Amino acid sequence: MGCKGVVEAAGGGTCGWGRIAAGWGSAAAHAAAGLRLVLGALALLAAAGALAHAGVGDYRVSDESKVYHGNPRLFQRPAEIRSSDVYAQIPEYQEIVRKGLTDKDPRYHFLMKRASERFCEAVKAMARDAANDHDLVAESGAVTRVRKEAAEVPDRTDAVISKLG
Repeated sequence: MGCKGVVEAAGGGTCGWGRIAAGWGSAAAHAAAGLRLVLGALALLAAAGALAHAGVGDYRVSDESKVYHGNPRLFQRPAEIRSSDVYAQIPEYQEIVRKGLTDKDPRYHFLMKRASERFCEAVKAMARDAANDHDLVAESGAVTRVRKEAAEVPDRTDAVISKLG
């Protein structure tokens, strides 16, 4: 039974919440509660917006398609990697290159899928490592400093390669 059904069952007319018409409080009390709810929600949204932009904005992502880990619109601790160097160390990718496989070969897709999984796992492991702690990992050159005071974007290619294990 929806709101309208509850109000009608209680002998009242229609109402947004059904409480006023059913006699469950005064209209002024409900209006004040609604106003407090709206003001509280606006305050939370403003606080969330302030937190989301605190310290964010020192860097900018020029090409979101080159982001391997993290949110390209909300980050504070970026890192960059050279994906070609990482893939060159993955055994499945080495097999693709060694055998000269192309996307027309069935084995290519199996190997490339496995190589991509290893790549993603290594990137995430490096980013979450306490020694690195990066909230965004992108291709080299995809992240630029907006403010001169911001630190250079570190290259973590070797750290990703070490996580390939």
